[in-house]
Amino acid sequence: FDFAELEQTVASTVRLAIQNPVSLYLFFQRYTYFNGYASSMISRLASSISMSRYLFKDSEILINEQADRGMQIADRVMFAAVDEGANGVSHRSLAQATLNTVGDYAGLCVEQRYEYCRVPAWLDEIINGIIQNYQGTPGNIASLIEAMGFHVASEIMGDSEYGLLDKIVRHENKGVGFDSYLNQAYPVKIQGHTYHPWCWVLMHSRHDNSGVEIEHFDRGLEALNLSVKYTNESEEQIVNWAVKGFNKFLELQQRLFREIYREC
Repeated sequence: FDFAELEQTVASTVRLAIQNPVSLYLFFQRYTYFNGYASSMISRLASSISMSRYLFKDSEILINEQADRGMQIADRVMFAAVDEGANGVSHRSLAQATLNTVGDYAGLCVEQRYEYCRVPAWLDEIINGIIQNYQGTPGNIASLIEAMGFHVASEIMGDSEYGLLDKIVRHENKGVGFDSYLNQAYPVKIQGHTYHPWCWVLMHSRHDNSGVEIEHFDRGLEALNLSVKYTNESEEQIVNWAVKGFNKFLELQQRLFREIYREC
């Protein structure tokens, strides 16, 4: 995969959106909507893996009930879902706070924000693709491995996306536009905790370091490696299925940013 080209699609969209406050709101509305579904599907995939009893087994143990290793693999995937509700505040709540702050920056009234919440047909199609490809089918080894490949693609590309957001919005445009607005923004209170409106981005990744996305990616790779260990499938077959799922996510992710670019 040409990651430089993949990142260019993201970067060009963010750089276009930041030129206009309303476009920036549109960008974040679409992006937070997309990520809300991607995050939600992690637990579904973990459930599909753990429900696949005896599909992943330790070959050195003869008794099925004691040999089942599906939950060990599911645990590596579920690690990302648990993080989504870190400190009792969901990432979705933090994303909503960021979106609301961008709406204030753009000076949008409630009615205008409501109009931007209307989901276009192209975004519905992408979300349907996320749901179909992320959850995996219990008991179907090919489907589950493809879904794990889809999952690790979501995490590694998320690390890139959030890092580029932080780089372009707050460092390439330091002291102007939305960065200037954020420097004066009040902290947001959610469930008794106080957060900076930009922390949703920073906890995932930043321009000079990584965040939780890279940790989730590493755990996803562990799940795939355990799949090689605990199935009769060859490593080559596991890799082929995983890469197929990885590519399916990239196709949806690239379409998302191209469509946002077109709207902006």
